[in-house]
Amino acid sequence: MRIHDRCARVTPYEMALPGRAFADERFELIREEADRRGADIWDPGAFSMLEQAGRAITDIRIEDENPVLFVQYGVILFHAFHFWSAGEHLYLLGNEAAHQVTRAGLLSGPSDWAFAAPSRAGYVQLPHYLFWARPEAGGPAESLDGFFWVLTPAHRLHLMVASGMRADRPGLGVMPVPEIPAEEAGQWAASNVRERGDDFASTLPGGEDLCSIETLGEVVKLVGRLFWQLERGLLRAGARATGGKAGSGASEGAADRGTSGRAPLPSTLPWRLITTAEAP
Repeated sequence: MRIHDRCARVTPYEMALPGRAFADERFELIREEADRRGADIWDPGAFSMLEQAGRAITDIRIEDENPVLFVQYGVILFHAFHFWSAGEHLYLLGNEAAHQVTRAGLLSGPSDWAFAAPSRAGYVQLPHYLFWARPEAGGPAESLDGFFWVLTPAHRLHLMVASGMRADRPGLGVMPVPEIPAEEAGQWAASNVRERGDDFASTLPGGEDLCSIETLGEVVKLVGRLFWQLERGLLRAGARATGGKAGSGASEGAADRGTSGRAPLPSTLPWRLITTAEAP
């Protein structure tokens, strides 16, 4: 088993927030204000307009950062809030399971599938250094850590990909996906997104064994195929594992291939490993 499959890495949720006490206190205040005002917490714009949400965004922003990024922090806080509110469901996608999900021409979800998710919100962490994308056109490729999802009571799907989480620098990048009706995710799961070549095929020189995300449509397809295969029993989620201790390594003295030699920091959150149905 790869080191990646032994331990969930520290998540964007843990990196973006100052700590557990901050999440419990601020998110409860946001929920109380939303209830009092009758605000729609399932709409990112309405969520960010709440006074308590604005205060929390101010506190998590890096000092002297460009004020136009306030909206981006609002999206991060929106997903963090719903991740917390739903019970912090964290899944680690195993390497073999990831290749099964992205394999061209196999196990595509039917276009009439009624989209379903394991919970109303959560985070799926991707295999370490397997998925890559260019968040900015013409910019450098970044490793994708994973994606948040929020499925609203009106069956609308919100997605946000987290990228660029590296031990040698602070912060992370985000790639929000425009809100879509959840049933469209089933259609994307059975569609060919790229005009040329196979979806998820690597576009990195020398990275034939890697996966690339070239369009936001591929993000939706990835999510749709993953959740469809989980629902159909082609993939399975294992028992919840206990998170690691803050500041400890994933495995003493161990390092994953493709890293700088340091094992990634483990998440402190409970997590579940997604494997292929045939895995022992």
